[in-house]
Amino acid sequence: MYLIDTDYLIGYLRGKKDVVEELDLFDINLWSTSVICVGEVLEGVVDKNKQKVEKWFEEMKIFEVDLRVARVFAEIRRELRKQGNLIDNMDLLIASTCLAYDLILVTSNKKHFERIGGLKIWEK
Repeated sequence: MYLIDTDYLIGYLRGKKDVVEELDLFDINLWSTSVICVGEVLEGVVDKNKQKVEKWFEEMKIFEVDLRVARVFAEIRRELRKQGNLIDNMDLLIASTCLAYDLILVTSNKKHFERIGGLKIWEK
């Protein structure tokens, strides 16, 4: 299963050709995202499109930040802090979700997420 990061979700909603073509390679039943990404997307949605976007998310598997994710988050954050290589907590929660549930992250922010050992990142 693939966890679609915020940048790809926004690109898809905006009809960005390269993003649409890439995501259309995946069976839509294998799409998922994090509740963190949902919040980030909804932040930028104008009222006239909100209902459409909400319906779209209802059809997608949404992973919550649960105890399993929190435990992975704590381990990774501790390690990154030791290395002096922290990343934003929201991105770290997204990555922790991928690790906790064995998901492949689809993002254009690969350089940022590559700091996290064991994280599977989609490559074109």
